[in-house]
Amino acid sequence: MDGTSLSSHSSSAEPEPGSQDSSTFQSPQEHSEVQRHTITKAADAVSQGDRLLSEEEQVTLITESMLITSADEEKLLLLNKNTELRRLNKELMKLNEEWDSIYRSTTLGLEQRLGVLDQENSTLKQLNGRLLLKVEHEQSKREYYEQTLLQELKKNQHLQEHIRLLETRLHHVSADRDWSGGMMNGLEIARPPETGSPPEPSHGQCQGTSCYPPPASSGRRSRSQVHRSASCREADEDGVTLKEVQDLKEQLEALRCQTRIYEADYKTEHKDRQRMVQENKKLRRKEGEMRQQMALLQEQQTTRLAGVCHGTVS
Repeated sequence: MDGTSLSSHSSSAEPEPGSQDSSTFQSPQEHSEVQRHTITKAADAVSQGDRLLSEEEQVTLITESMLITSADEEKLLLLNKNTELRRLNKELMKLNEEWDSIYRSTTLGLEQRLGVLDQENSTLKQLNGRLLLKVEHEQSKREYYEQTLLQELKKNQHLQEHIRLLETRLHHVSADRDWSGGMMNGLEIARPPETGSPPEPSHGQCQGTSCYPPPASSGRRSRSQVHRSASCREADEDGVTLKEVQDLKEQLEALRCQTRIYEADYKTEHKDRQRMVQENKKLRRKEGEMRQQMALLQEQQTTRLAGVCHGTVS
């Protein structure tokens, strides 16, 4: 467009040959006027072309400035987006580090708590085992004491029967002794006492015949000897029987004391067994509570792990 306008102006500015030939025949004044007119036209044409060129160049420059401005705006927007994304990335990294530290501290605390609970659980299991062994031992002791108590009760019953039998025998012996004593007293009362002594035989009579006491004195002497021997025998039997009864009473009293001791031991063992059973129940209840706490802690740890993983992924 600019080349065509310049060529047209140059062609219009060049003088035609006919006109140049004709101007040679004109006067110098006319010739100078013609040249002035031609120069003026050429200047007008050049100024007009310059004006047209400047308008086109201005349009081009404005368009280029507008293009440069839109590109800068896009670059600025991209730069702002990049800056915002970097800021968000830094915040996410910081949040991730915070979650990581929280997760580690929480996991460490839960592991420590879990270790403490495991240790307490093992201690409770050991204590429970010892209590079970003690309960079994006390149960065996209780059974032994029960058997011993039954045996002692049987022995006590046999001894009481034997004592009753001996007391019955003693009663019969004393009754027989009273009856025999009464009979002997009755016989002595029934026989009248002799007032005089028989005449003593002379020396010749004693030599001629055998010297025997009179029959009455011999019978009385024999009866007194029988009574004396019977009383001695009864006294010996009574002494032996009383000694046996006394020994049996002492044995019975000792057995009663031993029975009371066994009963007291049995009651003490029974109370200890009940106390150990209560302690065992308490330990089992505490173990169940600790297991529930462990399950709850594991569930909380799983939930927190899931939350941390979800936050990291998002």
